[in-house]
Amino acid sequence: MENPPPSLANPSPMLPPWLLSRLACPRCQRPLELKQQAFCPSCGGRYPFRGPFLDLRAGRERPLLWGVNRLPWVAFLYDHWRQRSTTLLSRGSLSFGEELTLLRSWLLPTGGPFLDVGTGTGVYREALGEEAVGLDPSPAFLGVAHRRRPGPYLLGHGEALPFREGAFGGVAIGPTWNEFQDPRRAAGEARRVLGRGGRLFGMLLLGPGLSGGLWRPSPRDLLNVLQEKGFHARLEIHGTLGLLLAEAS
Repeated sequence: MENPPPSLANPSPMLPPWLLSRLACPRCQRPLELKQQAFCPSCGGRYPFRGPFLDLRAGRERPLLWGVNRLPWVAFLYDHWRQRSTTLLSRGSLSFGEELTLLRSWLLPTGGPFLDVGTGTGVYREALGEEAVGLDPSPAFLGVAHRRRPGPYLLGHGEALPFREGAFGGVAIGPTWNEFQDPRRAAGEARRVLGRGGRLFGMLLLGPGLSGGLWRPSPRDLLNVLQEKGFHARLEIHGTLGLLLAEAS
């Protein structure tokens, strides 16, 4: 296991040593200095703690989702929806438990560590074990995740990941795929933080269909994005859901 560089102190027990050594500025990907806040000597970016969470956000969100995802009651009730939505949206062909089994069977063989982008209430992060970090732009959701599924969490955006190149063996991106402001950039960021041969697991709502302002790609468009960004990918289709299994080339 790598040791954190000398410039990284650890002001929070939520930031384990294995994670400290992988942090980077989300704007320029250069090393951070971390004391009472994170500071990038290269570009001058400053990233404070918001309660227990280091705030490494450097992206944009869809305006409606920005508001909805910060409502405490939405975060509180999300597990109730999440544990039922897989069966509903797959039209009964896939259960939530089967989804988690596929997640683990695809990512765990890489040996980790793991990143869960758009972690929400931390379901994927918990399923991936101790060397997994959850990233989400919503303080309300991370507050629920911290209480229900303790572990390392950071505030951040999928289109500007605050990690060094090749930092992870596996990356998971659940329904956040549909919410990205820039899905192509998010795919490129996932590839950047994966080592060669690293794996990406994804789950999202496919098109065509009512979008409600979300990104709902066709299977072909989704696979084209992944290929463009340096992945070999295949897609399993379950009703209106797609399960993405991709490997970094």
